[in-house]
Amino acid sequence: MKTEKEINTLIVNTRLRYKHVLDCGPATIEVNAPRGLMQIEATTMLNTLYWVVGTKRPRFTCDDYNKQDK
Repeated sequence: MKTEKEINTLIVNTRLRYKHVLDCGPATIEVNAPRGLMQIEATTMLNTLYWVVGTKRPRFTCDDYNKQDK
């Protein structure tokens, strides 16, 4: 079992590791499949970690589906 401090460390490390895909517009499988898959992986992991500590995940640029890459 992990402590809240360890989970918060995982959150920080995940946000740093995936910063390059979280801070850009959302990618679709048709436009940029690798980046889209990385965004799905990162947001799912962060959703879970934030849920475990009982807080809501902040919104990232990749969450704004009104600004999809064309």
